[in-house]
Amino acid sequence: MKSFYLAIFNFIKSGKSPSYISKELKISKQKVHYYTKILKDKGIISKRKNGDWFVKVKTFSLGTRLPTNLHALQIHIPISTGKIGVSDWEIKEKLKNWTPTYKKLSIFEGLTIKNNNNKSISIFAHSRDLKNLKEVDTLSYNIRNWAYKWFRETFGVILDIMNTEIKSLHLATSDKDSEEMLGKGERFELDLDKKAEKVFPRDKIDGKAWIDGSPFKFTAETNDKEWKRAYLSMPFTTQNSLQLLHYIAKNYASHVGIVEKLNNLLDEPRVKKHIKEKLKGQLTLFKWL
Repeated sequence: MKSFYLAIFNFIKSGKSPSYISKELKISKQKVHYYTKILKDKGIISKRKNGDWFVKVKTFSLGTRLPTNLHALQIHIPISTGKIGVSDWEIKEKLKNWTPTYKKLSIFEGLTIKNNNNKSISIFAHSRDLKNLKEVDTLSYNIRNWAYKWFRETFGVILDIMNTEIKSLHLATSDKDSEEMLGKGERFELDLDKKAEKVFPRDKIDGKAWIDGSPFKFTAETNDKEWKRAYLSMPFTTQNSLQLLHYIAKNYASHVGIVEKLNNLLDEPRVKKHIKEKLKGQLTLFKWL
């Protein structure tokens, strides 16, 4: 949606009319009116007495990023040696052959640690907003390194950090322009037909992207950082594509005009006669003349 605001802003900046914008973007005049009204209400564009739109600001930016939330991050680390003392750890469920225990810590903006029967641990990072996707890797490695030291010093447990894996990663982005597209409780999922971009070398999550209503009302979510980068840059790549298509269309129209003129010229009897004289003996190649 935001790409239309930027496209319309650029067209108005270059003096184009709403009718021209409607044809170029292949959207209805009503939609152009909707977008121009919002830009006008924000004080970005205005209308002269003669009805022409003009830009009131020198620059217009969509911002560098959409709000992105680390909705879920689960790190799995095997235990090499030792047992965790869990006398003060919380019991949330009892399974058939063992009882997992949990402990919450405030470090790294909140972690929940799960003891998987002293065979491995799972660390769940609490939800937090991200400034950029690099924070995912930095946070994951910081948690892994901290866990190795903490478990060794607190319980005498040695973690096999070389076999650390990301088991779950949810990167969520709010899109307020699309909130009404999703009904309550609905979820749409896309299999990316690839493995998600790795954080740790042993990661092997199947890449997926989905749309649901958590943590934001309309959330575009994924476990693949590559997909998330593409999503976050989409307004800008869309605008670049629109500008490129506009350039191609203009030049294509010019090219078609030249070809038509050349074709009409070749139909002139005197031109045909001149070409035949120049190509005597090679006319089999030019029977169309």
